[in-house]
Formats: sequence, C-alpha cells, structure tokens
Amino acid sequence: MIGTFEVESLVGRGEVLCNVTGGTLEEIFKSICSKAKLPQGLEADAVVTELMDREKVLSTAVGNGIAIPHPRKPLFSREEDSMIVVAYLNQPLDMQAPDVKKVYAMFILLSSSSQFHIKALANLAKLIKNEEFRKGLQVKPPKEQLLELIRKVTQGN
Repeated sequence: MIGTFEVESLVGRGEVLCNVTGGTLEEIFKSICSKAKLPQGLEADAVVTELMDREKVLSTAVGNGIAIPHPRKPLFSREEDSMIVVAYLNQPLDMQAPDVKKVYAMFILLSSSSQFHIKALANLAKLIKNEEFRKGLQVKPPKEQLLELIRKVTQGN
C-alpha cells in the first residue's frame, strides 16, 4: 500500500497530455483515454463510459478553467495503479463551471478505492485553490515542469 495521497505522486504515475482535441466532452474523454497508459485489464472505453456517467450527475468543472473528471466508483483494485491524468485542451470547453469559465485543463483522477479517491480529491482541490499553482498551470507546463510546480507550491504550505 502506497499510503500517500499526494498529488505529485499521482500525476507522476499518470500522463500529461497537451493539445487534446475534441468538440464534445465525450470526444475529449475518448482522446485522453486512448492516449493514457491505463492499468492492464482496464479498457479505454470503460473509462470513457464511467467519466461520462459521472458528468451526467454533475459537472466536474471546479472553476478557473479547471475540471476534475473522475468516475463514481473505483475502476481497479491496486492502489499503486491510482493516477491523475492531466489534459490540456486545444480548445477550452464549456462544462457549466460555477464561474462560467471554459475548461482548459483537466485532472482526471483514477483510483482504487473510495477512501483513497476522497483523500486524493481533497488534496487536489487544495492545490487548485492555490493562486500560484493556477497561474503556473495557465502556461500548460509539460509533466516535469508541472511536477516542479506542484512540489514548489506544496512545500511552501
């Protein structure tokens, strides 16, 4: 058991995808899931379906151009497979955010248990509230730079 809910380690295990294309949310999720390295036995189509089912309940857009799409249930059993896939959209998408800003960055949280999911989601939400992080995110940094930004912001708190 990893025992950590740090965003840095979850992003480190995931992908950072730039210029993700798609005219609809489903097209964007399909593009992301086809490129992400998912755990063995987890099909991209299944992830897309789960993400879309969650969006039907309530938008995962949190404001400031950021969304945190996630399935309503764990999709795999091993905690070490938990990850965050970051996707920067080629064209911002209206996801009915509370501040009505279009989403340009998604943090797709895929986890192994409800408890892990809730703790990781809480830590990600704290990070996104940080103004320095949000400003750094606007330049759509590649993975290593994003990890550096996360370290800088979390060590400063």
